Amino acid sequence: MLIASGALLCAVPAQAMDAETFYVKALALKKKGMGAVFSKEIKPMARLFQAAAASVKAENEQAHAAGKPLFCAPKKYRLTAEQFLEGFASIPQERRRIQTVRDAWREIVIRRFPC
Repeated sequence: MLIASGALLCAVPAQAMDAETFYVKALALKKKGMGAVFSKEIKPMARLFQAAAASVKAENEQAHAAGKPLFCAPKKYRLTAEQFLEGFASIPQERRRIQTVRDAWREIVIRRFPC
């Protein structure tokens, strides 16, 4: 029973982290400056964000194929750390607490790159 519950806990998707927790951790990493490279948090957060961004991109590609894109970003774009954090900060804290990182990123890119 204990092993089964442990396996179940491991199966919880990383995207279950709420956007508020992600934002707070990202701010803490930013405060570390170059020392953030050595943080244990950086890789899991990067993987979480990459999965969220890939999911939003795939959703937009499907919507684009249907003729109703969610956002119209250039093929390649890069946000600075400041722009990235500003995007999360622009979402009210109450909403960040109930949104996944994926949903918050979706909201950010829709607002940043309207069609």
